Amino acid sequence: MKKLSIMMAIFIGLFSLADFSYAQDVYDQKFQIGVRGGAFLGTGEPANDLPMYGIYGRYNWNDKWHVGLSLDHLTGDYEEPYKILAIESAQETDASMTNLIVTVWGEREFRATKGNAKKLRPFVAGGFGIGFVDVDNVRGDTRDGDRYDITTDPGTEFIPAIAIGLRYLLGRNWEVEVAGRYSYHISDWEVYDRESGRKDSLGNYSTYGIFIGIGLRF
Repeated sequence: MKKLSIMMAIFIGLFSLADFSYAQDVYDQKFQIGVRGGAFLGTGEPANDLPMYGIYGRYNWNDKWHVGLSLDHLTGDYEEPYKILAIESAQETDASMTNLIVTVWGEREFRATKGNAKKLRPFVAGGFGIGFVDVDNVRGDTRDGDRYDITTDPGTEFIPAIAIGLRYLLGRNWEVEVAGRYSYHISDWEVYDRESGRKDSLGNYSTYGIFIGIGLRF
């Protein structure tokens, strides 16, 4: 949480240095910054249910194309890591994992040109992120009466992602949005039992889900 707070402060500070010139349309401010939260599912090991929250910033390059930066924090269960090493545990034990993801992305926004429909903005986006993962160690007893002490080194993940969503402008200064996102985590987790010496690795996996955000436009 401390790491996330520091990065949020840096993130907001960088946007505060930007040029605050307005776009021509009263609803099309050049900059947006906001918060968002959602839930994701994982395919395969190591992830399953992943609650997410984060912050985002966006610059309107023109009336169609935008660029952005986001910082997302995912948490989830690392289920029964001993099974990866073919260890039979005497009790069911899960670990926790967190993933702090910094993503740079581009976006194509679609808009009507007349009336209140101008406030409704479908969009598609694609980006590339870097994930900083932290995984708990797991200790316990085997069914044979031995001990296990499993440590996991997840390294750094590289995460291409795509999203599709809908944004609505709440007047000049506020917006809400909902989007679905698919991410592919390029990873190489090293799993090691310090008691038996067994080791193995986990490869790439995917996450997909939905998030809702609210942002300030200026």
